[in-house]
Amino acid sequence: MSAPEVDPAFAWVSDPELVAIYDVENSGGWDHEFYLELAEELGAGHVADIGCGTGVFGILLAEHGIAVTGVDPSAAMIDVARTRTEAAAAEAAADADATAAPMNPTPRWIHGFADQLPAESADLAVMEGHVAQYFLSRADWESVLGHAFRALKPGGHLAFEARNPSALELDAWDPDSTRETQPHPDGGEFTSWMEIAKVTEDPDEGTLITARAHNLLPGSREIIAEETLRYRPLKVLRETLSAAGFLPVQIWGDWDREELTEDSPEMIFLVQKPA
Repeated sequence: MSAPEVDPAFAWVSDPELVAIYDVENSGGWDHEFYLELAEELGAGHVADIGCGTGVFGILLAEHGIAVTGVDPSAAMIDVARTRTEAAAAEAAADADATAAPMNPTPRWIHGFADQLPAESADLAVMEGHVAQYFLSRADWESVLGHAFRALKPGGHLAFEARNPSALELDAWDPDSTRETQPHPDGGEFTSWMEIAKVTEDPDEGTLITARAHNLLPGSREIIAEETLRYRPLKVLRETLSAAGFLPVQIWGDWDREELTEDSPEMIFLVQKPA
């Protein structure tokens, strides 16, 4: 029997075979280290991880003694986060010489949306992995900012990043530039590549870009996934954050905390809920 067809628009978050390779393609690096250091500098005891995905970052925080509540609308990814948490806890308990502290308290994972976060419970809310760009409409973006504001304690902080629309190089998003073969978690290898499927210009809200990913899995099965992101201008992000009640703190242009310039690859925001 052939595998069922998967809607490309939802494949990354709903197809178990793609969720299985998600962490291989999106393994934590500079961003996870950046937000961990930021949480420690701010003295955050409880972090709300909005769009937590498969839980890699949340578990990293927990291993450093920080309480985590993660929320994500993908049931498949939350299942992975819960399984990964159980495995990490068992490994830490079995290894008396482990350098990482046991997860205490254990991360809490919520299958749902940011409106399910407890009110005034977090010292820091984070949207990492360019989660902020998945909120395509102005209404949805303003809504998640409102939910993050409500979830923060007075004086708490919100941190997130978005790719800088002024520094985009769409010519690099082609099969030849993006093709990569990597080990599959279940054995063998898989090959993936990307291409631009659609660009919708919007000078007011920011360009919408749909990227199409081809994933050739072991056994020669190919799954196509499409992902649309909103590239909001700096002006729009500042306006919406202010309208949500946040106070500006800092904007960086990369993971080394360099000053934001027109050519910076990222726009990394740190804002604060009034005390």
